[in-house]
Amino acid sequence: MKEDKLAVLALGGNAILEAGEEATVETQMRNLERVFQHILPLLSFYPRLVLTHGNGPQVGNILLRNQVCHLEIPALPLDVCVAESQGQIAYLAMQAWDRVCRRSGTVVPMLSVITRTVVPKDDPSFSEPTKPVGSYYPEKKAKELERSEGWRFIEDVKRGGFRRVVPSPDVLRLVEEDQLSALCDRMEQPFILLCNGGGGVPVISTAEGYEGVEAVVDKDLASARLAQVLHADILIMVTDVEAVYLDFMSDSPRPLRNATGADMRRHSKEGHFPSGSMGPKVEAAARFVESTGRRTVITSAERLMDALEGRAGTTVE
Repeated sequence: MKEDKLAVLALGGNAILEAGEEATVETQMRNLERVFQHILPLLSFYPRLVLTHGNGPQVGNILLRNQVCHLEIPALPLDVCVAESQGQIAYLAMQAWDRVCRRSGTVVPMLSVITRTVVPKDDPSFSEPTKPVGSYYPEKKAKELERSEGWRFIEDVKRGGFRRVVPSPDVLRLVEEDQLSALCDRMEQPFILLCNGGGGVPVISTAEGYEGVEAVVDKDLASARLAQVLHADILIMVTDVEAVYLDFMSDSPRPLRNATGADMRRHSKEGHFPSGSMGPKVEAAARFVESTGRRTVITSAERLMDALEGRAGTTVE
């Protein structure tokens, strides 16, 4: 085993706050500690660990606060909401990681960095939003918000409710790629670099500099880009299901254990992976594998170590 192996691990936002849970600090800390207990053994194999995370539930709650308090406090644009969620989750993650390390008798530093992601100005998602954010609503409430706020919703049958969808443009690059590469090369091992939360703050490149846009970048696509530019040995996507499933919405979903990037693209074209849920993970896996020749693992936190040894999860290579 190389001593300097590096993994990029993308943690789903619902691993921090599950559907139906109240968004209290205590709940999110408890969930983070639980997940980090499963991630800690990973450092024995990949002592350089770059951790990214989703922010759908958290940024959705920030948007809801905008809505409730708009008469008293000016509403924040979506890019600023994403930046706020990065800082919020980073603080909770550092607190939770410290607790897990103390209980295990280890000292592993975690450094957090706010990052920006450059997206195409003309991405079609700006007119056809697909990215779910925020809480799960009953159908009646979702329709009320559609009428009153102009929001768009999709139904998540498996998780029970309707979620707001916002634009999710594709990833061109991260603004801070060179700086993140330098950090990974110079930091002592083992360590965790926490960055690119929520896919990064979405910006477009202009003559005057970078300009924030009303969107949410998919954290899995951004993580695939990050893993590529950092020359990661593996891309891991931790979600709330044990593996990628074919026929997920049916009564008999089938776990997909091993696949190539071409396999994943074929299954996607057959309609197995909805764009608002597993679709971006499948695309991210295919991009990383095809561009680097290295592997991607998609699984739950509880089965992480089993998945790395091929006993669980979905491996794409």
